[in-house]
This record gives sequence, C-alpha cells and structure tokens, in this order.
Amino acid sequence: MLAGSIRKFLTDMAFSTVVALTLMAVCPRESKAADSPYAAGVKQFSAKNYAAAAISFKKTLTAEPKNDSARYYQALSLHYSKNTVAAKKAYADLIRSCPDSNGAAYARVALSTLDPALLKTLPAAKRSAIQYARAPMPNSGDQTQAYSQDYGGGRSSSNDTLPDDCRIYYELNHGCFVIDALVNGRPMKMFFDTGASICAFGKDNLVAAGIAPPTGKSTGEAVGIGDGGAQATWGMNVDLKVGPIERRNFPVKVQTTMAGEPLLGQTFFQDFNYTIDNGAKSIHFVRKKKTSSSAYATDPSKDPMAVPFTRLGNNLVINVEVNGRPTQMYFDTGASIVTLTQAQCRSLGITIPEDAQVGQTVGIAGSTRTRHFEVQSLRVGGITVRDFMVAVPDSEMAGIGLLGQTFYSSYQYTIDYDRGYIHFMRR
Repeated sequence: MLAGSIRKFLTDMAFSTVVALTLMAVCPRESKAADSPYAAGVKQFSAKNYAAAAISFKKTLTAEPKNDSARYYQALSLHYSKNTVAAKKAYADLIRSCPDSNGAAYARVALSTLDPALLKTLPAAKRSAIQYARAPMPNSGDQTQAYSQDYGGGRSSSNDTLPDDCRIYYELNHGCFVIDALVNGRPMKMFFDTGASICAFGKDNLVAAGIAPPTGKSTGEAVGIGDGGAQATWGMNVDLKVGPIERRNFPVKVQTTMAGEPLLGQTFFQDFNYTIDNGAKSIHFVRKKKTSSSAYATDPSKDPMAVPFTRLGNNLVINVEVNGRPTQMYFDTGASIVTLTQAQCRSLGITIPEDAQVGQTVGIAGSTRTRHFEVQSLRVGGITVRDFMVAVPDSEMAGIGLLGQTFYSSYQYTIDYDRGYIHFMRR
C-alpha cells in the first residue's frame, strides 16, 4: 500500500501531501473482451459506481469462481458501498475459497479491521504473503508471469552489484528521504520509501532526465488515494544505481506524472537489512545473510524497543495501539505523518472532531480532503506518544493506515528482515 511520492505536513498551513503507494493497487488490464462483466466492473469501480461494480464482479464469479481478483474487488466494492455485512461475508468467502491467493492476503488485512473475530475462524495461508503488494489477479500460466513483470517486481541478477556493506546519505525534504540515484547513467533525485513495494517513476521524471519514457498502449492501471480514478501505467526496465548498489535491466513502473520525486521502493533494496540514522542522515545497508541468523545476538522478543512486523508483499505491517485499542499500520518511511483510515476510526471508536484541521492529500489518483486531529495516545512496542496528531483522508482506503515519520523521527532504527523486527534506539 498502499500505498508514495512527496508527503509533507505543514501544520501552520494545515496542509499535507501524503502519496501512499503502499495503498496503491496496480493491476494489468484483462485481456478479455471489453464488454465482459469483469471489464465492466473495473470501469464501474474506477468511476466509483461501487454498487454496480459489485454486481458485475459477482457475474464474473458465476463463470470463474476461483478468480480471486474478481472476488477481492467484489468485496471491496461492497466495502466502499458501506454494505459492511455483505463485505465481510465476501472477504471471508474469498479466504475460504482461495486461502493462498493474493486476494486472500488483502482480504485478511481488511478483516483485521472490520471483524478480527471472524478472521480468526478462517483458514490461514499455507505460504507466505504475496511476493509484491498488488491487487490480485487470476493465478494461471503465462498470465501470472506477465502480471509480475508488468507490475515492476524486482529480482536479483548476476549482473547486479550488491555490496556486503555500504552507507548512503540522504537529505530531508518535508520529512521525506531524498537520495541521489543514477537512472540509465542520468542523475536523478528519488524518495527512499519503505512504504513503496516497487520503484515507480512519472513519465515527466524520465523526460526531465533525458530518458525516453515508454510509449504505446498502457499495460496496467494504478488505483490509489485521490478522486481522479484509475491511472494508466507502463512497465519498463532501467539500470538503477544508488551509491555502490546497482540493479541492471531492472523492472520499474511508470505512470504519466508523479507528484514529486520518483520512488525507490522495496524491490531495489530487498536483499538488504538497513539502519536509518536520522541524526547522521544516513542509511546503512548490510546484505542479508543466507541463513536465519541475525546481527542481533539477544532474543528480540524480550526487547520492548524491538517491534515485530509481518509482510504483506514487500510492505511491513506492524501492530499498534491507538487510545489503548489494537490495530495495524504500514511502517512507511515515505510518509511524513501518521494516517488512519475511516474504517479504522470506526473500529477504534474514534469520532473525528468537528473542529479538526483540514488539509489536502495528493495521491496517484488525484487529491482528496484530509482531517487532522490528536488522539490520546499512540503506542508501538515500548514507545508511547500522547496527544499525537493523525490524519484521516475523506477518500476511503482499503486496509490500514500509515505509521510515518512524525512518530519515530527522533529514533535511529534498524529494519532486520532476518528476524522480522524493527529495532528502535533513541538518539
């Protein structure tokens, strides 16, 4: 998720920009006839005609009961239509019928907020979460391979340069980490974003650097925060270098425009554990070990400053407490602030105050209003902050909110993929 570009929070102007690629679902267009129920459902969903979309996706399931994409979007359409009872049933049916599918992974995230008790009664996945955070598609043959390639999923290559240990420095731009990169040998600024599962560019970013963007018919769509509907996307391969780390012929995602700098997402640094030092403004990368050992000799489960995470694709999901009540968030260094979804507010018993500050969220699909207000407390592991400012976008978002920089900016932290923990240390 999602799912982003430039996110800034200027309290004095009550303005924020929170582009959440974490919460973005990128999915290639179906190769079926344009008038198929699935294609109709996609168009209706993009136009926010959620009731009609739910009907179209249900028709798709009559012929394709194992189409986890149609099942997920049917449930999401019901969710967005505020038919919560039917949405919970649809999410549950998806998990029961396709427990190891990509769609089921997203359905579990939705139910963790809507109905945690129901989720506990449903089958667990027999394999780890999806390889890349994306909206689900039918899992069959060549279509799956084309889907992964179109999505911009990363992979390690023998031509890549992956040092055992290196340090990269960043600049702060309204809470976002800006690093220097080379794309096809051309210098470019990029946002280092743990909340982005992939590396993503705007055509405008490429043109400004003198790189020819992809042409022809778009190969996918991006659906995310904002009121502009689905955005066309293209896949392309580039040589991407940051410091001594270099990926050659590396798949990335391109959309028409990007609100700010392009995103350096998880697929680029997936082979590394890393420590972010906000004091030194550096990221220390250490290549992952091939064994299950970790650089930490002690048991992290006994350390209150070590916060466990689970994976949803390449995204990191952590348990938090808001006003003493449990929920989940994406750990997102690309978000300058902390966000909650409207569904989370309802499940947590939080009422958005009438005098909440009003801001603007700019996402991949345009802009939407946000409301900013303080919660009594926000707790992550051994860290508790009181009277803490959060933001809630008006646009409904599937899944969960973002734990951004305002919560942990005074800490140094290491993301330890070997054990699945984020280790915090107060500076």
